[in-house]
Amino acid sequence: MVEWAAAEIEQHRRREKINSIAIGAPGPIDIEHGVLVNPPNLPGWRNVPLASMLRRATGAQVHVANDADMAGLGEYHRGAGRGTRNMVYITWSTGVGGGLIIGGRLHRGAHGTAGEIGHMIIDPDGPLDNCGQRGCLEAMAGGASLARETGHPAAELFKAAQGGNEHARMVVERAARYMGLALISLTNAIDPELFVMGGGVTRSWALVQPTMIETLKSSPFIKPARRPRLLRARLGDRAGQVGAVEWARINQ
Repeated sequence: MVEWAAAEIEQHRRREKINSIAIGAPGPIDIEHGVLVNPPNLPGWRNVPLASMLRRATGAQVHVANDADMAGLGEYHRGAGRGTRNMVYITWSTGVGGGLIIGGRLHRGAHGTAGEIGHMIIDPDGPLDNCGQRGCLEAMAGGASLARETGHPAAELFKAAQGGNEHARMVVERAARYMGLALISLTNAIDPELFVMGGGVTRSWALVQPTMIETLKSSPFIKPARRPRLLRARLGDRAGQVGAVEWARINQ
């Protein structure tokens, strides 16, 4: 993979100068050293020093960050989050991830792992997640988990729900309710102005958004005056690329 990336970068260098490279990868990540620690969705990728490997291959400055962080940064600077100061980006697809913008800055936490929204525990007696915990949001609502539960790819499940299949609709609405519960916890913990949601599931936005909003509104503790808005991401698959460019610019 590093050889392929280095070859692609070399092709671009024939046309323009490249001094800094930013990579979005699945977490958790040791941001300071650019190491992929043990991402549950990349079996076998344990303590991979991706930044130093690519630095040796290209001679450029390399920054490795969480892929959801990069997408969140992209939406904050160029997408649905423009004009806010406190925003939570959530990617809902095969898995669930997140990026936190607090006070206008990407918040990474003490160890660079802030925003692992998919590993918030929704049900301590729930199914076992790849990370080793039970009842994680990702295990309850992630596309891969829904596919395992139903025996159908998530895309087919959501298509069936949109087509009126009652069982598929029940599974999707339950997943959206779990996501809404996560929004309640995030609101109480972080107090954002806005949630921005991207990922494959948002292609079925009209199906999942009402249930998430209804669940968020069901909290008696979150008064309307401080209830965050929930918007669909605007940049689509480009969000991570746009965010990586911003991250490279910030850190050059």
